[in-house]
Amino acid sequence: MKDKGMKWVIIADVMAVVIVGLLLWASYIEKEVQQQQNVVKTYDFDLQLTPQNCKGVDGTVNVALITDANYMDFTRVAINSAKQTKCPNSQYNFYVMTLDVYDSDISALKAMETDKVKITVLPQKAVDLFYIRDTHVSKASLLKYYIAQALSELDKVLYVDSDVLILHDLNALYQTNIDGKYLAAVKDPSWFFENTHVLELNLEKRGFYFNAGVMLLNLQKIREDNLLAKLEDYTNNNFRTYMDQDAFNVVAGNDVALLPFKNNTMNFFFEHIDLPTMAKYYNENWQNLEDVFANATILHFASSAKPLGTVVKKTDFFYMLQRLWYKYYQDLPPLEQIP
Repeated sequence: MKDKGMKWVIIADVMAVVIVGLLLWASYIEKEVQQQQNVVKTYDFDLQLTPQNCKGVDGTVNVALITDANYMDFTRVAINSAKQTKCPNSQYNFYVMTLDVYDSDISALKAMETDKVKITVLPQKAVDLFYIRDTHVSKASLLKYYIAQALSELDKVLYVDSDVLILHDLNALYQTNIDGKYLAAVKDPSWFFENTHVLELNLEKRGFYFNAGVMLLNLQKIREDNLLAKLEDYTNNNFRTYMDQDAFNVVAGNDVALLPFKNNTMNFFFEHIDLPTMAKYYNENWQNLEDVFANATILHFASSAKPLGTVVKKTDFFYMLQRLWYKYYQDLPPLEQIP
């Protein structure tokens, strides 16, 4: 009986050890799972841009921008980024159409000139169209209708919104063939993101809707066909969500060439549409967000969230892009805003 009792004591001890071991193992597994769940990707690092080959690159690129006093910092950053990322022998000529800016703003722009970067400031009058008078639309936003008129000496120009970074040399983009076209642009993901809106514009046959934040404009054809009058007429007689972008999409019709996404890399849609869907839409082979933005010629902050002064979590990929924007902002002297 004594041996039998001892046997059960040993068994009980072994069982206790096993149970304790299982509990410890379960606790370990739980901690490991919890730890893995708590590992969240952060974007607290500098985006490494794709290297570019500048051998033989020595062309002239004409670039148009539009700004008012509120967007002057963005305009300066766009130009500064272009200066720092262009090939050494490239010649950039910036034409900045301004509305309601200070004399000190103009001086700040001119101060950015170099031998290879020329800046011409073109003060403009406010646009008086029904769209402007009766909506929230910025007075400066529709000045892009008048680029061909303001740059009458040019046959072609690359228009870019001020809220961009130019991250690679522009010559390859600028040399895109647009003979017989009004413009070249990058298709906008709102074709399927806000399909109802774009279908209202009757663009089904053309099969795409483009973003007007970056456009390579055939100024000669625009003037020959008096596209300005058509844009003004459309704007005066149609209330549309995306103002000038809608007008350009409708009025340009089929006379549009498509550009690769790298020429207008819009950040906004990656917050709403998964990467595989976007990659398929643009026929790209992106594996991660770094792939998308490292190859960008022009990065476009195409939403209401702008990098200047915006508080962003490090877990948001926008934080990585904001870091990049500040890289080209931090070495600029502050603007003197004089009433």
